[in-house]
Amino acid sequence: MWSTPGSNAKLHSKSSYSYLRSARGTEREVRLGAATIGRLCGQCAAYGSWARPGTALGIFLGAVTGVGLLYELDRYCRADEDTCGDEEVSEAASVLLAASSAGEAERASAGAEDEDEDESWEELQAARHVRETVLAKSLDAFTSLHQVHQVLQLFTWLRPWAGPAVQGKTDHLQVLRDRAGRLVAADSLVLAAAVSATTQPDLPADGPAFALLDVPAHATRELTSLWRRWRGAVESSWDHPRGQSYLVHHLASGMSRRKGYERMLERARELLKGWGAVARSVTAGQREERLLIARLAEGAPAQSGSRAAVFGRLGEWERGVLASYTVSVGWEESTQLAVVVRVPELVAARLLSQPPVLVYEAPAEKTPQAQAGPMAPGADEGLRPGLFDDTPVHGRRLLRPEHLRALRAAGAGTEQLYAVLGSCTGMEVVTLSVLEQRCAAGWQGVVLAAAGDLPDVLFPRLQEGAEEAPGSSERV
Repeated sequence: MWSTPGSNAKLHSKSSYSYLRSARGTEREVRLGAATIGRLCGQCAAYGSWARPGTALGIFLGAVTGVGLLYELDRYCRADEDTCGDEEVSEAASVLLAASSAGEAERASAGAEDEDEDESWEELQAARHVRETVLAKSLDAFTSLHQVHQVLQLFTWLRPWAGPAVQGKTDHLQVLRDRAGRLVAADSLVLAAAVSATTQPDLPADGPAFALLDVPAHATRELTSLWRRWRGAVESSWDHPRGQSYLVHHLASGMSRRKGYERMLERARELLKGWGAVARSVTAGQREERLLIARLAEGAPAQSGSRAAVFGRLGEWERGVLASYTVSVGWEESTQLAVVVRVPELVAARLLSQPPVLVYEAPAEKTPQAQAGPMAPGADEGLRPGLFDDTPVHGRRLLRPEHLRALRAAGAGTEQLYAVLGSCTGMEVVTLSVLEQRCAAGWQGVVLAAAGDLPDVLFPRLQEGAEEAPGSSERV
């Protein structure tokens, strides 16, 4: 640690602070304890890397401090000034329902200049903003709670302490999920799934209404483009298909208004209505539902606060499905998140066939033996004390594959080097991936330290070799 002269001076984790440079800051070796923690400056205590990397304390602080567990526990646990209340959500839901059922979105998007319809369009836009805000906040709260459970899965002994805060986040997430579900029309999601499964219909390219599009071959290309735009917009949206009627104006791109212009647009709108009617005929009479479980794709962690996170890559339609059809969320049954949804058959077919962001599958039937079987030793212990340098070597526990998976999940360095002591192999320095392979094959041993945390005095031969051949380009 670094500090200015004085027995009670604040301690800092870095020597780069301008105050230390101006006040002759010096490096100090201090004993870790409550008094030392109390002397840390606020910034270093919350965000500083004041533990050596690769040590048990370094791994723990990396997961808990900064933007880790403590930060996430205090997020999305209560309503804030940006949270939409029940009354605001109810008003927005009423406007969105009216737009979906009465075609208000279609009339407003057609560009009418009537004052009443302009006001209606503004109300619709405001309602859509509320919906986007509520669903985004619900998704962020969902991601934050998942991040919390990921850390608690690593340090299971923190669960009793974190329990009240986790319950508060869970309760607040349920409130946000309920509000989000009121803002999405389930029938629009089913129609979108039906549209995604339809093939291109016959296109009336030689019809008189499309004479302005030149020869039939050119008209065919333009109508095919209209079909693809419409299908892509509908299948990716949580809005009703009639809300995409504005797409007909792509047919008139670069075209001046002349005789037949309005007739062409009107006929194009009729086509869109017909395509929507085909989708409704597919959904008519279908009442079957399926239960699916959604899990994160392999190797795809969800990091809170990052739009590049897995949950941030969910499309609008899929976010609407999760808001409308989620039955339950499992956090602690395994190291993976499991979201249970009950969806109509058409929606299930699309979820099962689409490229994976979340991976959906039908729940497997558990056998009585699997239900009653005991949990394997160490399967749920995470990174408990006794694995690293927080315990004397003679008292450390043997490594298990579960420990190494937890270590990788803690972000301690995918290919960090570790000094290990094997019961049959002695002391070695190996990568984490090699250690995983050995443990899976039955190797028994303990971790001595992360290689970067070992003192230089343990490597005299390497130092002598470097001094004898200073011009050598070979690296060890």
